[in-house]
Amino acid sequence: MTTEPVTELGSGSALRLAHARVVPLSASPSSYTAAVERYLTGTGIAKSSARICRISLTTWGWMLAGEPALAGPARRGAKPPAVPVTAIDDPALPEVLAELAAARVDEMDADTVNRELSITRKAIGWWQRQGWIVGDPMIGIERRPTPPDCTKALAENQIAARWRLDVGLREKTHWKMLYESAARADEVLCLNVEDLHPGDKRGRTLARAAPLSGFTGIPGPPSCCPD
Repeated sequence: MTTEPVTELGSGSALRLAHARVVPLSASPSSYTAAVERYLTGTGIAKSSARICRISLTTWGWMLAGEPALAGPARRGAKPPAVPVTAIDDPALPEVLAELAAARVDEMDADTVNRELSITRKAIGWWQRQGWIVGDPMIGIERRPTPPDCTKALAENQIAARWRLDVGLREKTHWKMLYESAARADEVLCLNVEDLHPGDKRGRTLARAAPLSGFTGIPGPPSCCPD
């Protein structure tokens, strides 16, 4: 967006500065859909990311039009609203949008809501810089707290604490093999003595699929957020 000084002829033939006029950097698109496509191509977003961005901007497009957005699988095939991008400057939109965004938290997980929020904010900022819109109806809408990640691998001190637990040798051996091999529990339990090679710490088993990343196979603490 650029500003262009405008001068007017005042009384007594004196020139005076009247105001600054906003000059769009490019012609405004005819619809919100066109604005989305101009954003995706104008910012050089990779094709692999453009699909996710388009879904998010279509979802929020309905809310920017003052309507509830679709949730679940239906949102992937949803069509954007047939409204001009200038509808974002409706002075009544911020209050309506805040209510719709709050309701959406109950429908979708926090990670999805936050990702959509981030993508839409970037698009609105780009449209503002093009001079197509002026306001930002998303001001005041905050990211939602995400639940703690319970899938992270245990720290070294947590692992050491498990070795000291008062449990049988069979259980400790099972945990140790799971920890050092990252194999599945059923794979380890199906091992026979003749399948083991203690010298090089190897065993022969038939793996069905790759192990889960970060999985230790060792029982975690009662809480997923230990001190």
